[in-house]
Amino acid sequence: TLPSMLLNNPRQFWNVVNHAPYSPLALIDDSENIIEINQCATVLNHLFSSHFTAHSPLTLSLPITSNVLPMDPICIDFEGIVSIIKSLKMSSSCGVDGINSKVLQSTKYSSSLFLTKKFQQSLDTTAVPEDWRIGKVIPVHKSGNKSSPLNYRPISLTSVPSKILEHVIHKQLSIHLDSISFFNKAQHGFRRNYSCETQLLCLTNDLFANLDSGYPTDAVFLDFAKAFDKVPHNRLLLKLSSLNLDNNVLSWIESFLSQRHQFVYVNDCSSTLAPVTSGVPQGTVLGPLLFLIYINDLPLQVSSPMCLFADDCVLYRKITSPHDSLTLQNDLDLVQSWCTNWQMTLNVSKCKCMRFSRSSFQTSPVHFLNGIPLQPTDMYKYLGVLLTSNLSWENHINSVVSSANKSLGFLRRNFRSAPSQLKRLLYLALVRSKLEYASSIWHPHHATLTDYIETVQNRAARFIQSDYSSFSSVSLIKSNLSLPLLSTRRKIFRLCLLHKVFYSPRLNQSLLSPPAYLSSRLDHCNKIARPKCFSTAHQHAPLPDAIVDWNDLPEDIVTIQDPIRFREAVTNIVLHTHSPL
Repeated sequence: TLPSMLLNNPRQFWNVVNHAPYSPLALIDDSENIIEINQCATVLNHLFSSHFTAHSPLTLSLPITSNVLPMDPICIDFEGIVSIIKSLKMSSSCGVDGINSKVLQSTKYSSSLFLTKKFQQSLDTTAVPEDWRIGKVIPVHKSGNKSSPLNYRPISLTSVPSKILEHVIHKQLSIHLDSISFFNKAQHGFRRNYSCETQLLCLTNDLFANLDSGYPTDAVFLDFAKAFDKVPHNRLLLKLSSLNLDNNVLSWIESFLSQRHQFVYVNDCSSTLAPVTSGVPQGTVLGPLLFLIYINDLPLQVSSPMCLFADDCVLYRKITSPHDSLTLQNDLDLVQSWCTNWQMTLNVSKCKCMRFSRSSFQTSPVHFLNGIPLQPTDMYKYLGVLLTSNLSWENHINSVVSSANKSLGFLRRNFRSAPSQLKRLLYLALVRSKLEYASSIWHPHHATLTDYIETVQNRAARFIQSDYSSFSSVSLIKSNLSLPLLSTRRKIFRLCLLHKVFYSPRLNQSLLSPPAYLSSRLDHCNKIARPKCFSTAHQHAPLPDAIVDWNDLPEDIVTIQDPIRFREAVTNIVLHTHSPL
């Protein structure tokens, strides 16, 4: 059935729903001449390959981290390989070797026995099979004119067996890096217990606190051009060699990066192989971790606070005097110098600066990169959340509600006669998910905005039940559909976010403080000090709001360390307290 298909195989569901006759990709060149169907793959491969960079001579050196124990050698474990194969997604595409997840899972024990030996051999000899270093690139449309090659991004399909070994190396490499406290606290991308929400929480906490103190904050949102594609291999290996890695692991990664190739497959045609001369390999398990290692020292170059989510970067500073503006500009110069040394490129035309202030008469900040003035703005979408210069969430909420309403309109046009169960699943997947992304950060405290968001769910509930009668209670309809108020769910989300922060030592240290006084009768043992707030805006900022909710929880809830068990317990208590009926 369609409902079970949506739950178990979403890709198959949408293939059925959006079934359309095959039509080849049609492209035009710069002169608006039609590119022949069998040449599209070649044109796109040439375009994607142009993003790579040539290595400049290496004149830099880094000291080897000698005050920590070296990384332990990796021994491939049969049971570990079986476990990884069991966890593979069945929908994962295979690389050029033709080995897919389905084949491996259906022969998991015999395959694991064979792969355990091959993986250990690969590590011991530091040799990486050629098939593992070839990416099959599928072009995917981003936005804009579909006939322009510039509007496509490359999605690289790589070997599944290679990914299994990469999982093993990734785990052991991460353990080593954590043991030496390698990662900068500014980096929240691709890290366990870190997310877009933890990044946004750290950033907004500083912004609201600065405004509460009466001072504006100047922020520069930096845009790296094709950051993952431009990482020079020789410089990446230099940074890796300073981390006391196991020699075989370091040599294996060098082999993994070298002599890589890619080809584009589209319109049933393949381009010729093109060399991949730079970048962390796309479509691989190790790629994101290697990028984090490469960019990790960027925040160390500056004195101003910096937030990083992989390559999404914002540099900011509280402005108490003209000296602070000069310091921020000096930090921008240092960022540019780092980019020059490490062959990264900033897309200056896409870098923006914003002054966060309560005053509507503040002048726009003036900052430069490479001598080019940065464009000031009063609104910027960072990690999917629309930030405005006055730190109001109204613009973001309007944008989210508009997008959710469009998705709901799509469902009403195309699934009017579908069974209620399917319509409910579609609402949860396509509409409510938009209303809840990072909502622990932007939850409104004004009833008007809260009600405005809830109107989307009210319309959705009537659509699901096909009940548009003015005599029907929408609250009762939502209750029958097990759809709690969105504001109630936002409270659960911010409590879960604070739970993650509380039980993550580095986040806890950065964001939370113990209370000055703990009442044995009124307070639980995990009480958190609420920051002093002098304005309503700061009182209802993400962190102070979450702390109030946290301190109101029973002790047997806040002492649950497992995030899944905590979510279940806090959902139970919050839903019971905030019943919509």
